[in-house]
Amino acid sequence: MSLELSPEAFRQLGYQVIDILAEQLASFEDGPARRALTDSQRQQLIEQPLPETPQSPADLIQRVANDVLPYPMGNNSPRFFAWVNSPAAPIGILAEALAAGLNPSVAGGDHAATYVEHAVLNWLKQIMHFPADASAILVSGGSMANLTGLAVMRYVKSTYNVREAGMIAEAPMIIYASEQGHSSLQKAIEMLGFGTSNLRKLPVDDQYRMDTTALRQAIAADRAAGLRPVAVAASAGTVNTGAIDPLAEIADICAAEDLWFHIDGAYGGVGILAEQTAGLYDGIERADSLAIDPHKWLYVPVECGCALVKDGQAMRDTFSLVPNYLRDDRVLPWFAEFGAQQTRGFKALKLWMTMQQIGIQGYRDLITHDVAMARYLQHCLGQRDDFELIAAGPLSITCFRYRPAHVAAEKLDDLNRELLQIAQQQGHVYLTSTTLQDQVVLRACIVNFRTTEADIDALLDTLAGAGQQVLQS
Repeated sequence: MSLELSPEAFRQLGYQVIDILAEQLASFEDGPARRALTDSQRQQLIEQPLPETPQSPADLIQRVANDVLPYPMGNNSPRFFAWVNSPAAPIGILAEALAAGLNPSVAGGDHAATYVEHAVLNWLKQIMHFPADASAILVSGGSMANLTGLAVMRYVKSTYNVREAGMIAEAPMIIYASEQGHSSLQKAIEMLGFGTSNLRKLPVDDQYRMDTTALRQAIAADRAAGLRPVAVAASAGTVNTGAIDPLAEIADICAAEDLWFHIDGAYGGVGILAEQTAGLYDGIERADSLAIDPHKWLYVPVECGCALVKDGQAMRDTFSLVPNYLRDDRVLPWFAEFGAQQTRGFKALKLWMTMQQIGIQGYRDLITHDVAMARYLQHCLGQRDDFELIAAGPLSITCFRYRPAHVAAEKLDDLNRELLQIAQQQGHVYLTSTTLQDQVVLRACIVNFRTTEADIDALLDTLAGAGQQVLQS
């Protein structure tokens, strides 16, 4: 069978795809946030037989339209408040198709895709107040960006050539993060061979920010015990509450103690553009490494994360390995010398196109809007006697509970779990829960340019209705 398609046949399939996507985009405002699959539908998708014979491309596209697109994760809906998953700007969707059509490996080389990536990396460095001579690379997301930054830290802070010898015995290297730090930090520390026992999870203050007094005390205690403190991994927007650690104070501690300063800004880093966050990011420019996720608050399709490292030579020394067959076509150093991947997709095109369409002022307006919607939610919670505000972070995450006056405190965890299950099954809105202060709380994250005050009102009304169903049953 030939894989070739005539230009006209390809064009017709493309029209079919665009028509389906256009209908999908038009359905977000009025459709459910998330439609649940039945058990039989799940089984049919998982247990499809291996295809033995060729199938029609048009039929396959229609199968996607019938069996996949109606059951989305839900993050394109303005009433999706779960996790940290934004909708994709429509131009980013089109950019994905263009990138796939070109299909380059952006490991490096003298072709247009590499220069597009250099351009967007320069833009991201400017947004995040990193110097022009810093190094950066696009990766799959925040987890790989954190891993990349901490890998450079390991290389720099090792007292020997860790690439050659591996993690040989010496005084254990200690890394500090808050108890609200993202799980990807722990994964990175485990994968890099430090071990979870050498990660210090520090307490937080009443705003869920890293307690810097506890940080100082932990560093002193570890040094007294003969251990080697090497790094602090702070957060510029935790996933639980949106808390921003006191970055300037942590930068001072790192400078005084000769520690690597890493910042996980996967969710909140670009919140630096919002009107409401002035001053909260002071010190981010002093980080040695930084993780951000353009596929979160810059509204590009996943996957698109970014690792930024101030010492570009250290980043290259950490990863560079150039076999003989890759020594040609080298106008610039290859991206493969600055990260773990050799074959790399053309992630930069969707970011390059979306950033130009929106512009920095457009991003300021959109991110400011999302934070304003969180403020509106917090205001609405304060006006109602059946909800309780638990955490109102400085960004776009709000944690709260359904708490009618007549319900005993010991019943609230079960009540909120059960009403959440009902709301999720209904699909009119979609959000998830977390745990704060040993309480089950509802968590709403707004990173959606489509969300309006009416969607916030619908969220609270839906949750209250689900809560009444639980109480009546």
